[in-house]
Amino acid sequence: MHAEFPAQALAAVATLVASLIAAAVAFVNLTLTKELKTSEFRQAWIDALREDLAKFLGAARAFARAAEVVHTFGPEYKDKIPLFIRDDKISELRYQAAETLSRIRLRLNPEEPEHEELLRLLVKAVRIQNEALANGGSVQDALDAVDAANDYARPVLKREWKRVKAGELPFRVVRNWLAPTIFIVSIAFLVFMWNGTFKI
Repeated sequence: MHAEFPAQALAAVATLVASLIAAAVAFVNLTLTKELKTSEFRQAWIDALREDLAKFLGAARAFARAAEVVHTFGPEYKDKIPLFIRDDKISELRYQAAETLSRIRLRLNPEEPEHEELLRLLVKAVRIQNEALANGGSVQDALDAVDAANDYARPVLKREWKRVKAGELPFRVVRNWLAPTIFIVSIAFLVFMWNGTFKI
């Protein structure tokens, strides 16, 4: 047997439930919008980090090759090889490497071990390259260090992309729990109203 509710009580309950559902939907909407924006910012951060890593690693590689040419052929290398990097271009490569390393350092999160390791590998590549330059030795160690940093950077970027793809934690909670709960409560209320008998 169905319980009987006065129409005024039912109207008050319906208004209250509708208000709660509207507030919950507004909250879900606000959370989804905010988390979508956060994901967009994170994606822009990943793109900028990828670009800075590519610039740094490319400049470090080119600089190592230029240093190798100077060490192999001496100061008169321009007369001995058909292709060479001009001195002003070498200075530009050094500046570009220093500038992009500073940007990378600012972009990486010191609280994440993978970010700290990537930064350590980048700094190591610079240190090895500077040592090779100062001692007039082989730059192969510097190139190997650049390659090691490059190889380590790829999984770091992929992990960050997976984080963007999955969404931020509040987004996942709203998407997976709150939105379905609101839907179920709304359906349950409609069923309750449909099956009830009301006194007028």
